[in-house]
Formats: sequence, C-alpha cells, structure tokens
Amino acid sequence: MAKKLINSVGSFYQHYPRIPLIVTASHQGRDNGMAVAWHMPMSKNPPLIAFVTGTSHFTYRLIKESGEFAVNLLPETHAELVAAIGGSKGEECDKFATYGISKEKSVKTSAPILAHAYAAFECKVVEEKLYEGHSMVIGEVVATHIQEEYFYDDGTLNMEKVNPVLYLGCEQYLNIKQAGIHTLKREVYAKELKL
Repeated sequence: MAKKLINSVGSFYQHYPRIPLIVTASHQGRDNGMAVAWHMPMSKNPPLIAFVTGTSHFTYRLIKESGEFAVNLLPETHAELVAAIGGSKGEECDKFATYGISKEKSVKTSAPILAHAYAAFECKVVEEKLYEGHSMVIGEVVATHIQEEYFYDDGTLNMEKVNPVLYLGCEQYLNIKQAGIHTLKREVYAKELKL
C-alpha cells in the first residue's frame, strides 16, 4: 500500500504507544510529579535516562533548583492516576495530597518514589539541552527501586504479573491483556530475513 506524504508531523503521535513516566522532584519541601511520554534510556554505563519536557512545567523548575529527579513506572491499573497527574498543574495543587498518592522515601535524592511504581530510578542531572521552550534533561541513575516479583531474572518485565501503562496520544490509553509474548532473537532474524 502506498504511503501518503503529508506536510508536517502533526501531533507527532506516529511513534506511539509510549510508556509514560511519572517524573517526580522535590525542592524546599515541595514535591511534585508530571507525566512524561517523551523519554529514553541513553546508556547502561554510566546508566543515563533522558526525557523532554516543557520549560514552563512546575516539576521542571523543581528539577532545575534541586538538580535531581526520579522516574516512576506505574502499572496499567494506575492509568487514571497518570492522566490526572498529567492533566493538573503543580502550581495550583499538591498532586500527592489531591490524588492520595502514596510515596516512599528515596535513598540518594530528595525526589519522591511512588509506592505503586513497579520500577523507579533516582537520578542526578548531568546535562540539559534546550530546544525552543522544551528541555531534554539527562540524568544519571544513582539508585534503582523495583518490585522484584514483577521481573524475570534477566531484568525483563513479567507481563503475566503486571502490564505497564501505554499512552496512545490524544488522551487515549491502551489496556492490554496477556496476548502472548514472542521472543525474536535479533541475530537469528537478521540472518533469516536476508533476501
């Protein structure tokens, strides 16, 4: 089927679904969190995580002041919480109190760890790149928190026990059930699919 050439990327949702992170930060006793869909791991050694956010966000300002943050991954049973956090402003409400968000103490930063996160990473900011009202924040992971029962020994997520929140864009979330996981060895398929 022929592809249609369009003049712009539109809302830029062609690369979705994405697992949204809840990025948290704290400064001078004020905690906040924001939903972030634009993120990626950058390196395993040192362990680096990057995300992009608008520079007007309250959580971004807390990160700038503190130099640290945490990223939290929530199960799909908390998709409504992800939407609520993403749809509210930290300047206008205490999101933790407003939404009854339970938090755990971090060990290497002041950034809150969400109690219901199946994985969370405490990070120290190592670099930032500004792009017209947006910032790509790069953090080095200084502590990792996981709920061990949700992971296999090799570190991959056990989808029989937990499903991540998946965001499709335009306020739509995907609720997946176990439909089957296919292991595709990259080296094998790189050879088998050659013409």
